[in-house]
Amino acid sequence: MLRRLVSVAVPSLLLLSPFDLSAQITISGIRITGLERAARVLKTARDVSDAGRVLANSGSSKKRARGAVATGRRYVGVPYVWGGSTPSGFDCSGFVQFVYRKHGVPLPRTSRQMAHAGQRVAPSIASLHEGDLMLFRGRNGVISHVALYAGRNRILHSSSSGHGVGFDNLSTERGAYFRSHLVAARRVTGNGRALVDALAQIYRDFPFDTFDPPDGAPPVRQGR
Repeated sequence: MLRRLVSVAVPSLLLLSPFDLSAQITISGIRITGLERAARVLKTARDVSDAGRVLANSGSSKKRARGAVATGRRYVGVPYVWGGSTPSGFDCSGFVQFVYRKHGVPLPRTSRQMAHAGQRVAPSIASLHEGDLMLFRGRNGVISHVALYAGRNRILHSSSSGHGVGFDNLSTERGAYFRSHLVAARRVTGNGRALVDALAQIYRDFPFDTFDPPDGAPPVRQGR
């Protein structure tokens, strides 16, 4: 099949770390072999850069965000289930949606939709507060995984590679995978009608496409 080299401009926040060897990163853009893959990365770039369109109420409370992490901690050990959004089994976005809902914060269903919730935060560990959403790119460059920042250089999430809900330390070898795939972060706590309106707009502008796929992180041994 004929392959062509395509160059597209993307925001600097997507250039945090190298893609695999089939992609070439520059400071101002990304050169990608394969038209289909280029289109997918361009969509992610457009989605994530569209930070100002959907904002939660700025009067958010740190207590809600910390409460979401505390609630999530109670579900450590719940198995990973693709498409799952209940305590019988969670995928990554189903887990995040579930724990925030417990604290009155409605979120959309997938990590790609969550990339539009709330306010944009610089995708660096130093910029994150407990409870912030961390969005990670998958193998094709498109956002496909979400985790909660749990403070002290840790994330709390449901991952297929981790066999379910658990913490990962970003200082470890496994944590390095997530650091290198982080492309966006969002602060989603807010109040009242503003959150409901924001959620409705996300669903209008960015309809559900498919459940998030299993993540590609190095697997951990059972019983973490």
